[in-house]
Amino acid sequence: MKRWLGIDIGGTAIKAGIVDEGGSLLRHASQPTPAALGRQAILDAALALARELLAAEPLVAGVGIGSAGRIDSINGTVRYATENLPGWTGVKLAGAFEEALQLPVCADNDVNAAAVGEGWVGAAADIPSFALLALGTGVGGALVHNHQILGGASGGAAEFGHMILHPGGRPCNCGRQGCLEQYVSGTALTRSARAVTPEWDSRLLMNAHAARDKRAAPVITQFANDLATAIINVVQMFDPEAVLIGGGLADSRGQWWEEMLNFLSQAMPASPPLLPAALGNNAGVTGAARMAMLRS
Repeated sequence: MKRWLGIDIGGTAIKAGIVDEGGSLLRHASQPTPAALGRQAILDAALALARELLAAEPLVAGVGIGSAGRIDSINGTVRYATENLPGWTGVKLAGAFEEALQLPVCADNDVNAAAVGEGWVGAAADIPSFALLALGTGVGGALVHNHQILGGASGGAAEFGHMILHPGGRPCNCGRQGCLEQYVSGTALTRSARAVTPEWDSRLLMNAHAARDKRAAPVITQFANDLATAIINVVQMFDPEAVLIGGGLADSRGQWWEEMLNFLSQAMPASPPLLPAALGNNAGVTGAARMAMLRS
């Protein structure tokens, strides 16, 4: 049985895994992204994970890469990336990995890869058209229509994290102000948490809210309201059959999901189903492997 290697390169972690024809993750490895050390360190870390897994699985037929940033999926080049991955703009991802691994390689945006995974063996396996919001270090997005990723003219479709939520608001590392990413990402929540008390980060904020610490409630309420507003905008623009919420922050949804649904139902009573992504941290790896499978 053939196998494929999927690699997910994000601002916080690099993940890789071997996936079989049925979508099962057979082997997995990960490490923190050495973002502060620049592009070569990031490439070296991703290649090291790839070689580790390939040494254990000789039947790999191809490699798929999902990376943060705007990716040209035709030639596998990073068109643009923010400083979450310093120096990443211009990296020839597919070419670098093909040369190093001597295998066919394809590359796309990491949230597009996650959407491919969710549409294959995840929460959207029976849903032809859906939107995915990924809440992690930043905020990513993907649109799937009739089982196909909508990439846009330059690979930048569904960059939900950089739609303007609060005009003239917080400065974003994309150069604009008020982007969604500055309000509902893990980075943004940590900033908001530390404004309450310097010892908190996003995780401790969620823990405090679970413990009914009243200081946490206004931050969570604002987060839920902002996210609901973003979902309304996505639904109004694209009319998906469902909206999936994934990324690391989705793991804490017990602290904000119901409040977000309340905001959503008040503003848009006939909204499509809102679903938590099913594959968790493995969505990008699984979807990247699926991309490679479909191109082989």
